[in-house]
Amino acid sequence: MQNFAKIPNIGFLEAFEDKMPNANYIMQGRAKEKALDVYHLIIAPTYACNLRCRHCYLPNHNQDILPKDIVLRLIDEWNRIVLEERGRYGGIFHIKGGEPFVVPYLWDIIDKLVKLQSLRLMLTTNGTFTKEDIFKRLSDCRDALDGYLTIIVSLDGATEETHAILRGKGQFVKTLKFLNGLQKYGISFYLNCVLHKGNINELSAYINLANEYGATQINFLNFIPRGNGSTLRNWQLPHLELYERLEELYRNGNEQTKKMLAGSLPDIKCREIYYCSTSRECVAGYRGLLYITPNGSTFTCPNVVYPNTSLGNVFNQNLKGIMWNVEELYNRLKVYSGIYLCTGERMLYEMEKDMFRLKSLRALQTYLDKSYLNHILKPLSISYCFNRNW
Repeated sequence: MQNFAKIPNIGFLEAFEDKMPNANYIMQGRAKEKALDVYHLIIAPTYACNLRCRHCYLPNHNQDILPKDIVLRLIDEWNRIVLEERGRYGGIFHIKGGEPFVVPYLWDIIDKLVKLQSLRLMLTTNGTFTKEDIFKRLSDCRDALDGYLTIIVSLDGATEETHAILRGKGQFVKTLKFLNGLQKYGISFYLNCVLHKGNINELSAYINLANEYGATQINFLNFIPRGNGSTLRNWQLPHLELYERLEELYRNGNEQTKKMLAGSLPDIKCREIYYCSTSRECVAGYRGLLYITPNGSTFTCPNVVYPNTSLGNVFNQNLKGIMWNVEELYNRLKVYSGIYLCTGERMLYEMEKDMFRLKSLRALQTYLDKSYLNHILKPLSISYCFNRNW
C-alpha cells in the first residue's frame, strides 16, 4: 500500500460534491448511473489560435468557426438539460479551442450565460490576451454568475526557458501578465501544465509560482504525442515515472499543495484510501460529458475524437437527442477502458499499434492495481477523468 498522508480538512461531502463557487474541480461521476455529478459541456467554437504550440494535440489551426446562432442555441439546450437533470449551477459550459479570445462573438456567449444565471462558466486560454477590459468584463461575469466562473490558463513551465520549449519565446511574460490581471480582479483560475522531459524537474518551482500568483488548482497533464505534438514523441515521460514524481510531490506537500492537486491521480488514490471505493474506469461515455468541435461534431470528450465515436452533429440534431447515443458509445468504449487510464489515450496507442506506449500504460496499471482498495465500509463507487485535459 502506498504511503499517503491523509487529506486535511476535507469532509465526505466536500470530497464528492462541488457545490461552492471557486471550489477545486474534479471531473467525476457515479459508476452506477454512468453519469457525471456536475454535467460538463466542452465546446471549441474554433481551432484558430494566435500561437502554434509544438505539443498541440490539434493537427492544424484552421479558421473554421461554429456560427454564433448555433452556439447560442446550444446554450439554451444545455441549460434546459442541466436544470432538468442537475439543477441550477449543476452544469458547466466550457469554452476552449483553439483560443477562445480569438472567437469574435465570445462576449455574446458570456452575456448569454450571464442572462441565464444557471450554468457555470469555464474558459481555457493560453493567457496571452492582457487588455484591462478583459479582466473587468470577466470580473463582472463572475459577480453575475454568483462566483461560478473559472479561467484555466496554460502555463507549461516555471521559467521562460521551459515554457518556451512548447509555446515559443516571449509568451511566458505575457501569460504571467495575464495571471497578474486575474489576481488583481480576484478571478479564480487554475493552471494547466503539460509535463515532459524538459520541465519535469520544475515541479516544486511550479507549485511556488502557482502560489505566488494565487492559482487555486494545478492540472499536471501527461504529454500525449498526437496532432502537431506527434513530432515530439521522445519528449514523453514513461507513465509510471510521471506518476511516481507526482505522488512524491503530493505525499510530501503541505495542505495547500494537496488542495492544488485535487483531481490528480495521486489525489484520487488518496480519496480511494480514506473516503470511498472507486470504479477505476474513465468517465468517457458517461451522461453529461460532451465535446463539440468547430464543424458541429459532438463527442464524449476531447480525447475520444475519432470518426467512429461521434455522437451526432449539432447542425442537424439537438443536444438532448445527441445524448441518447451516449450509453451505446459507453458500451463500445469499455474495451479500451483500462484501470486508472484515459480511454482516449489508450485508443490512440491501440490504433497506432504503438506497443512501446501501451507497455508504458500497462506498467502504470500493474503498479496501481497492487494498491487498489475496495473498502467494504465505503460502498460509494466514483469514476474519474484520469487525463484532466479540459
